[in-house]
Amino acid sequence: MKKFLALFGLIVLVLVAAAAVFLPLESSEAQSELGVDPAEPDMPRIWDRSRSTFGKEEFLMERADAFAIKRGIIDGKLPDPGLRSAAVRKMANQEAARDRMPDSFEKGALLAAWNPIGPNPIPNGSFPWSGRVISIAVHPTNPNIVYVGAAQGGLYRSTDGGTNWTALMDNAQSLAIGAIAISPSQPETIYIGTGEPNFSSDSFFGVGIYRIDNASTTANISGPFNKTAANADIFTGRGIGEIIVHPTNPNVIFAASTSGVGGISGSANNVLPSRGIYRSDNAAGATPTFTKMTGLAANANASVRDLAIDPNDPNILIANVIIGGGTGGIYRSTNAMAADPATATFTLVEAFNSTSTSELTAEFAAIHPVGNADATFYAATGNLGGRVLRSTNGGATWVQQIDNNFCTPQCFYDIGVAVDPTNADKLYLAGSPNMVIGFSTNAGVSFTNSGAGVHVDSHAIAVAPSDPNTLYLGTDGGIYKSVNGASSLTSLNNSQFFATQFMGLSVHPTDPNFTIGGTQDNGTNYYSPTGTWARVDGGDGGYTVIDQNAADTTNVRMYHTYYNSISGTLVGYATRGTTSASWAFRGCNGAPANGINCTDTAVLFYAPLEAGPGNPNTIYYGSDRVYRSNDTGVSHTVVSQAPIESGVAVSAIGISPQDDNVRLVGLANGGIYGTTTGSSTLTNLDLGGTIPNFFIARAVIDPNNVNTAYVTMSGFGFAQVYKTTNLNSGTPTWTPAAGSGGNALPLVPVSGFVIDPLDSNTLYAGTDIGVYKSADAGATWAPFGTGLPRVAVFDVAIAPGSPRKLRIATHGKGMYEISLATAPTVRSPFDFDGDNKTDISIFRPVPGEWWYSKSSNGGNGAVTFGSSSDTLTPADFTGDAKTDIAFFRPSSGLWYVLRSEDLTFYAFPFGTTGDVPVPADYDGDNKADAAVYRPSANTWYISNSGGGTTITGFGAAGDLPVPADYDGDGKADIGIYRPGPGQWWIQRSTAGLVAVQFGQTGDKTVSGDYTGDGKADIAYFRPSTGNWTILRSEDFSFYAFPFGTTGDVPSPGDYDGDGKTDAAIFRPSTSTWYAQRSTAGTLIQAFGQAGDIAVPNAYVR
Repeated sequence: MKKFLALFGLIVLVLVAAAAVFLPLESSEAQSELGVDPAEPDMPRIWDRSRSTFGKEEFLMERADAFAIKRGIIDGKLPDPGLRSAAVRKMANQEAARDRMPDSFEKGALLAAWNPIGPNPIPNGSFPWSGRVISIAVHPTNPNIVYVGAAQGGLYRSTDGGTNWTALMDNAQSLAIGAIAISPSQPETIYIGTGEPNFSSDSFFGVGIYRIDNASTTANISGPFNKTAANADIFTGRGIGEIIVHPTNPNVIFAASTSGVGGISGSANNVLPSRGIYRSDNAAGATPTFTKMTGLAANANASVRDLAIDPNDPNILIANVIIGGGTGGIYRSTNAMAADPATATFTLVEAFNSTSTSELTAEFAAIHPVGNADATFYAATGNLGGRVLRSTNGGATWVQQIDNNFCTPQCFYDIGVAVDPTNADKLYLAGSPNMVIGFSTNAGVSFTNSGAGVHVDSHAIAVAPSDPNTLYLGTDGGIYKSVNGASSLTSLNNSQFFATQFMGLSVHPTDPNFTIGGTQDNGTNYYSPTGTWARVDGGDGGYTVIDQNAADTTNVRMYHTYYNSISGTLVGYATRGTTSASWAFRGCNGAPANGINCTDTAVLFYAPLEAGPGNPNTIYYGSDRVYRSNDTGVSHTVVSQAPIESGVAVSAIGISPQDDNVRLVGLANGGIYGTTTGSSTLTNLDLGGTIPNFFIARAVIDPNNVNTAYVTMSGFGFAQVYKTTNLNSGTPTWTPAAGSGGNALPLVPVSGFVIDPLDSNTLYAGTDIGVYKSADAGATWAPFGTGLPRVAVFDVAIAPGSPRKLRIATHGKGMYEISLATAPTVRSPFDFDGDNKTDISIFRPVPGEWWYSKSSNGGNGAVTFGSSSDTLTPADFTGDAKTDIAFFRPSSGLWYVLRSEDLTFYAFPFGTTGDVPVPADYDGDNKADAAVYRPSANTWYISNSGGGTTITGFGAAGDLPVPADYDGDGKADIGIYRPGPGQWWIQRSTAGLVAVQFGQTGDKTVSGDYTGDGKADIAYFRPSTGNWTILRSEDFSFYAFPFGTTGDVPSPGDYDGDGKTDAAIFRPSTSTWYAQRSTAGTLIQAFGQAGDIAVPNAYVR
């Protein structure tokens, strides 16, 4: 027993006349049979039955513990925080090494693009939700310029009052934003403190302070800055509770540091940098340094939650210090600008005599009224349950204005205050459910409760300095705004704001979109077949399961967990059998039920829930033992020891998809148990203690081999993935499967893990900093995909469809997905430099010159190859992921290929006069095959690069050849366009024959994967109007848009490398290129001269 560590062949004719209209499967919120508490939307009504023995603060503590173990934090002890920063640097180095790899199929796969799918936002009537917002700052002279920091969602900027949002720091080393400060005298300079200071174990630690110059425009980011003049790191691993910028000098800032993670207690861990107040006098310079203000509280290593300064006198600084025993509370300095910050002195002016972090927490607001000698300060404090204090003498003395329990019972977490910048008596207060936000017109003596419709649990209020009627509010539900002094608010959570914190996800067996996932505070959410989101249950959503026998998208058996607690006598999960049914709870809810006890010795807050094979799928649930149900949870039997280990919770369950008797169970202390015979007495599968004694995050059995399994851990500083290939031996051998050296996974938690069922050697790991892929069963790993923020990934799954997609649940940026077909098989056409982007390129007929503009570095390439009578046939004939310059000579039927590798060439005969060259990868080996369409015989001839010739009769007189991969199987399909009736006939290599009427005589064919689903979309460009019309491969709906004019030459390609074909034209009259890039925006570039031929137009018919 391991030492216990606490915490644990069909023809379809589609006549397209109008776009198809789809309605969402279920747009209503089909809730639990017990409903949702309107005062506590993050908790289901089932809480009512246990709240007599389980308070909200205890709930929050258990949730904090749950997040801690997901982050590798055991028993409140934070690991070396430098390990995560080192992992981020390692990942950056691995990405750079990946980018330097020789161009190849494998490299192209790793460079596929991630796409966010939301929810953005979570639907909630007129008040949609997002994830937790911690900090807000408003421009001093423009109320529409606002910066918003999310708990793990990074920094967002709006320059139009929240109508549009731009993410500014998605590649930062930390996306946990604790504080934002705008320089009053230089508002284009802002400072961003990383690490959330909310004293919960979901409050990720940070790496210091970033500076953004030209913040409202180009946003030039520098940092992180975290060093003293002696080069000591004083911020990594901490949170930044507040940053104050000197009123007239942007070089001077004060920063308050706190515990980044460590539980509600906020206890000190002396291995980490000392907490307190730090001042920098060169913050606007190239390498800012900080000095600790050691005169605060006898230089105690204590969290400083908030700071405030006299706007007229920066020597007057007040601070909230979190120390128990009567020495915590409000401190004041009158010489904060002392020449040496270490000599500044502080006096305790308001003591909070408590050991509770809630009782010790305070937030400040400051104003210096015109004509007054001293500044007025307000303190919203959790002391004595939640009250407001006021000082009118610059913070020297304080008077209670009201004791209204506004933040009870979680003042450490839900607390915010702000003052009208023009009226010292107008105060705003925010806290827990009983006061989401309120306003006072009498200096805090009384408050009017407002905030109807706003998600509870408030964290930040910011009033626009130039318009006191405008304020912004941040809560667990995202970002809100008022333009009438908080009398009413509106939600600013929209399609550009991603901050949802997922715990897990599950995908449908056949529908490519259908997904459910649990979120922190924001319930269980549903991604419908039509790609829309709905919140389908309330509560604190956890893990999810979808029965893999679902034959449609309505009658789908689904499961999910809420929170679980032994002390709260709530142990179990919810289920429903259709997309419109209510959720029914299975398990202990104050009393034993469905065969699940209330008296087990341990259960995780987010208890593991897993499916086995069978119809319906068997369901497994873990407390300190494993429960199994074969009747959708109506009854359960215990299929393990009871308990497996006393007081130790089950943390992961893996069931073989091939054999329900093969089970693998991981414990919160690193224990591994299992059976291959279905025995209810599980065997200790790691008697030798090979696997580290850390929380087992995932236990996964190879879907194709019952003897191979993997376990992953949530920890720092050691290999996180272990593997066995002899699970059936009784004493399996475990070996690290995390790679080594430059090909290793970073030493951070691996919370998500999946084995590709089509290739057991292909593995995907969701880590604390992103996603990795292994193509060799864990021997080597590499960062997978591009465009994913540095965010913790809590779950991964492979969604079905053609192509399949890897979908991930992040804890702070919602869900993302990547097309697995795009990754391994689709390369950008006309990519001469191998960066997976189409290069602007021309052929100059008279000298026979090819010119291309390298998208990789902006340089030009040129070569003489061919003559004016040759037909251009550029393609990747050699399989090196670069397009080879090539041509077909109609007079002789010869092909000439200039190898991109070394610029040597080869030639071969294939075809005759009158043939139309149609090179493409018809056999799926990642090499273009020489091919011709012979109109005289309506026959296709394909010279397969792997050997042999394929001859196929397909077409009729007058048809135009349009080969492309229309079914997403990695092979080009034979296809023709018949101009007279405007028909497309496609002989798909996997999906069979399809015919579509789309277009008319005179249209130009421009097939390509415009939607990024790995399948070519039928498309045409109409020269008479300059319109492009795309027929979506997903559902045969269409869309159209103008791009170009008469005389333009359509030249489609993937000009930004995001896996989507971009509309583009070459304008011969000006030799100018225009590309409407799907990700990178419009590109306009002059390239060429009169008489040049656009190379990307080579296969447009």
